Amino acid sequence: MVGNNGGRPRKVVSLSTRKTSKKEKLERAAQESKLKGDRDQLTAEAPAWLTEAGKKEYMRVVTEAGKIPFLDNLDLHYIAMYADAVDKYIKAANQLHKYGDVIKTENGLTVSPFLAVQKKAEDTIMKCSSKLGLAITDRLRLIVPKQPEEKAENKYLKYLNKA
Repeated sequence: MVGNNGGRPRKVVSLSTRKTSKKEKLERAAQESKLKGDRDQLTAEAPAWLTEAGKKEYMRVVTEAGKIPFLDNLDLHYIAMYADAVDKYIKAANQLHKYGDVIKTENGLTVSPFLAVQKKAEDTIMKCSSKLGLAITDRLRLIVPKQPEEKAENKYLKYLNKA
């Protein structure tokens, strides 16, 4: 919300539906093109701190996202957090399948701590995937809508202009 006086977040010029002049559209498009970064760090390799499963998920996302080039080097950490959360979610799910949602302790039955791990990982997955446009609903916001055709001149205006 920086730079727009606390109002709505600014939309990409191609997605904006408000009335703007051609000059303003060109200026905003030029500004947006300067914001796009390189992708070289994304395609190199996954961050070393990820587990093997996390690295595989990271590379899967980078490869798939490369088909729609909207991610760049500045998204590296979001992709890494997403991949790490997916790895944790799967590990927690495997433990829940193995031991169940409720476990027996000295004090009786209790909720498995893996449910909390799974829930935190799920929250991280949802937040990161939304920011990265990994879900189809998020990607739809990135698709440039078709520009409306110029409206045909009203055939009755010629009669009004004569008066």
